Amino acid sequence: MEPTADAASYAGNANPAGGVKRLSVNPLKISQTVGGTLALQGVYHAMPILHGAQGCAAFTKALMTRHYREPVALQTSALQEFNVIFGGEASLFEALDTIRAKHNPDVTVVLSTALTDVSGEDIRGELNLYRKRHDMGGKLLSCAMLPDFQGSLESGYARTIEALLEDVLTGANHPKKKIRNRVNLLPGAHLTPGDVMELKEIISSFGLEVIALPDISTSLAGHLLTGHTPLSRGGVPLDLLKQAAASEWTIAVGQSMEGAAKLLEKHAEIPYKLFKGVTGLDATDDFFAFLQRIGSEPVSVKYRWQREFLMDAMLDAHFVYGGKKIALALEADHLGVLEGWFREMGARPDIRVAAARPHSGGKLSPGTLIGDLGDLEDLSADGVDLWVSNSHGEQGAHRLGVPFVPCGFPIFDRFGAGLTVSVGYRGTTEWMNQIGNQLLAAERRNHA
Repeated sequence: MEPTADAASYAGNANPAGGVKRLSVNPLKISQTVGGTLALQGVYHAMPILHGAQGCAAFTKALMTRHYREPVALQTSALQEFNVIFGGEASLFEALDTIRAKHNPDVTVVLSTALTDVSGEDIRGELNLYRKRHDMGGKLLSCAMLPDFQGSLESGYARTIEALLEDVLTGANHPKKKIRNRVNLLPGAHLTPGDVMELKEIISSFGLEVIALPDISTSLAGHLLTGHTPLSRGGVPLDLLKQAAASEWTIAVGQSMEGAAKLLEKHAEIPYKLFKGVTGLDATDDFFAFLQRIGSEPVSVKYRWQREFLMDAMLDAHFVYGGKKIALALEADHLGVLEGWFREMGARPDIRVAAARPHSGGKLSPGTLIGDLGDLEDLSADGVDLWVSNSHGEQGAHRLGVPFVPCGFPIFDRFGAGLTVSVGYRGTTEWMNQIGNQLLAAERRNHA
């Protein structure tokens, strides 16, 4: 279990993230394998293989399908007890043979689980042996080590992208010459398909070509296609993924994506710019200022108007946000983004629980607890004005009589989770109005 804080450690003012919690009452953390599976939905004709028990894949697929309400590409090696004892190589090779024969994916990524990591299976060595025995025909076969007892959805997502880039960039076929006005976009796990689409549109408006990795905006945003395929139905194609090495810049959104950006810098000599988030006036201004510096077009009138709308909306809503006490429980990147935005609005995001330690060297702000939704409920018992977490936290918010806003993953009891936008000027305005309406409704109930 990820190290968290015990009850005594957050009684004082010190950062509580150093203690150890031995029981998760209402879990917040989502498995790394879910994050790895999510990342691969943004790669065209990809197939993730969970190398572990069949139930691991079933749970992951059910959780993602409930959130996105879209088909999810996923297979499993379906290990049994004797496979773990004598080694899972035969089961993995059988799964690879079957999937390649039936579905012929462009990208196949084996995701480890706690079962295979604890048993000490050498998955990388097994895949090297498989490549020697089979002609891959230009297809990519990779692996990411994602044990359930470490990290969370965010780190699993980031590590999978890092594994893909490592294999692509160390190959002999990626281009060396840079293409003018082409940029790579590395969107963090906290961004929705709607967010990724918004960021792509903003970047493109500056005359820049965008390669997004992963690109869940074309796979999980919702579209109707004739026929059925068990592979991912959208995302960045393998040939375009290889072209990422020819970009002039990399834009990483989310601290957890800095590791992937550093790989592009190391292997392809591409400079990168890291944005912790693009939600809020200051953060979006910084994003646009950078794009204006590297792009070939000025800021369009459309976005100038959107900025005016956001500033007017902030003026309208500041009285309802000011001084409000907010409780947040999210993945580390998402938590940092919303904490900063709430402070920009004059609110007090004083109660903060992260699912796990940040990936890629990121840091939590002082006073943030690494814990679960039970911790958030305990810390909110003295009174808060708003509770923000995934759908698993709604019952806790209702027990306290606190307004609840679903955010993060999973959201399984509302439509449109994948289409919500909270980035850029337009997305920030929409998000601010959604939260503001919740706060206004609570004030009416309190005065009734």
